[in-house]
Formats: sequence, structure tokens, C-alpha cells
Amino acid sequence: MTEPNVARAPAGAAADSTAVPPEICEAIRAGHDIALISHVTPDADALACLGALWLALPELGKYPHLVLPEGTVSRQLQYLVRFAGLQTAHSDDVRNCDLIVALDTAKDKRLNEHGHVAALTSIPILNIDHHATNTRFGRWNWIVGHASSTSELVYDVLRALGCQITPTIATLLYAGIHTDTQGFSLSNTSAYSLKVGHELALAGARVAEVCERMHRSRSRGEFELLSTVYRNTRVSPDGRLAWSSATYQEITATGCQAADIDAQVEIPRAIEGIAVAILFTEGEPGKVRMNFRGERGVPVLELATKFGGGGHHASAGARMSGTLQEVMDRILPAALEFVAGLELADPA
Repeated sequence: MTEPNVARAPAGAAADSTAVPPEICEAIRAGHDIALISHVTPDADALACLGALWLALPELGKYPHLVLPEGTVSRQLQYLVRFAGLQTAHSDDVRNCDLIVALDTAKDKRLNEHGHVAALTSIPILNIDHHATNTRFGRWNWIVGHASSTSELVYDVLRALGCQITPTIATLLYAGIHTDTQGFSLSNTSAYSLKVGHELALAGARVAEVCERMHRSRSRGEFELLSTVYRNTRVSPDGRLAWSSATYQEITATGCQAADIDAQVEIPRAIEGIAVAILFTEGEPGKVRMNFRGERGVPVLELATKFGGGGHHASAGARMSGTLQEVMDRILPAALEFVAGLELADPA
């Protein structure tokens, strides 16, 4: 990887189109064949960014090439792939690209590059992300840790480039912001993210359709997985920590897979009074993923980084090798100690 040339918005500044560093737009304008890639197990924000740029770049005379390996998108989020009409590029097309735009990915080792690794090592990277722990692995980096989502940043980039925000692009970006803010309900919701949501709605975003697809379109298998997570949820004696789990066998018995695991952490998180929620899932045998969520301003990123993870202040993740029970036996004592030391304001 090339040495990073860091470009970032001023601390505390509101993200907007005027804050997009000129070199970010210049890098895109200088590219011809542009590879678009995001993180493994892409969420709605990642897919929204990929789709928005894939649709917008041809307006600038660019040829986008999508890196999205088969089987990495959950059943529910296939809606966004179909809606945008996304088509995965052949590895030969990626090899001939002159720019990679990496989206919503904190570390280069988390890039969803299966089958393209040889091609990606010699092409300059433009890195756009909102994870505070981003390692700035690109030649150009625009990292805005306080942004609600990377979709919010991509909206700014498209406006700065003078691209048309079509109803399809507006729908994609609205889905990305909506999901990363849990329907504009989390602490990462800012006045600016609400403003962008409003502008996307005016541009033709299918707000009701996004909400239905993201919240009321569970398959029977996904519903069974939710039931498993509800059944396995536990709460610490002090009421500050809630956690749940699903083994590989429990996940596959419902017909689900690792790509279908993400939002289920909202189940232990929904318990009144908790400060930290954790979901432990074994998406593949011997590989355990942990989703950490904090309430009332609790910095779970601090906890996740102790175990090699990363993410955001109140929303983070980590992965470890071992059985589900082995990982839980290692993480839970540290989590219990962490929440015991918190100074919390009483919930209103």
C-alpha cells in the first residue's frame, strides 16, 4: 500500500459538500476505470455507497467496476442489489482499473476482495469512511468519524462532483443513512443527517419502501433466528450488561448464514436500563463475531479495541477464533468489569 496522504474535515465540523477535500474529487475526476469495494459482509450503508457511485460515475464519463463477491450479501439486503441493478465485475476488469474507491471500511484487511487480491495491491486507493478507527490505508483518505454514515459522505461527494441525485441514488443513500442511524434514532443522528435525509426524500427516495424492506421483510428463517437470539439473551445482575448468542448450528438450522447476522444485536440492546449490549455469533465453525452497542453515551469502542476490534464510539465489533463458549468466557468477564466501572446518569 502507498503511504497515506490524509485528508479530513476539521474536528467538530459538520459534514457538507463544501467540506469535501478538493483532492478527493480530483482523484475521482482523474480516474477512468474505477473499482468500487466495501467491507466483508456488507451492510446497507456499504451497499448504498457502492450502488450510488456505480450509478453516478458514468455521468462523469467513468467506467465503474463493482467488487462484490457472490454470497457476501444477506438475503434481506439483496433488495438493494436488485434495486440498483448492480453487476459484479470480472477480475480482469478490476485488474485494469486505475483507481479503487474503498467505502465504509476501516482496515484494508476488511475489504471484500475475495478473488481480486492480486489486482488490488497495485492500484491507488481512495478511502472514504466514517469509522473513527480507520487506519487511513489509502493514497487519499477522507475520514469523518462524526458523520452518521458513509452514505452521508458519498452524498456530499456526488454533490461536490455535480452529479445528479436520481430517485434511485436517493433511495440507496437514504437506506444507508436510515439503517446506520436506526431510523434517525441513535446518537449519531445529527441535524445535518436529518437535512440530508430530507433532501434525499425531495429527490425521490422511496422512504416507505426502504422502511418496509429494512424492518418488515423478514423471512421465516430470519424470524426463527431472531427467536433464538431472544431466547439466548441474558442480563447481568446489575442490569448494565445484556448479551445474547447464536452458535453455528443454531444459525444454520434456521437456514441463515453469516451474512444474515448484524441487526440482531438490537434485541439485547432493547432492554431498559442496560449500558452495553453484546451479540456473540459463530457465523462459521470456530470463528466468533462480536457486535458491541453502547447506550447513554457509553464508549463500547474502548471495549472492542481491547480484543482487536474497531468501529464507532457507541457501535463496534470484533472477531476471535475459538468456540462460542470459549470466546464468551473470555469477553464477558472483561465486559462485566467495564460496565461496573461506568459512571452512568440515570435514564430519564
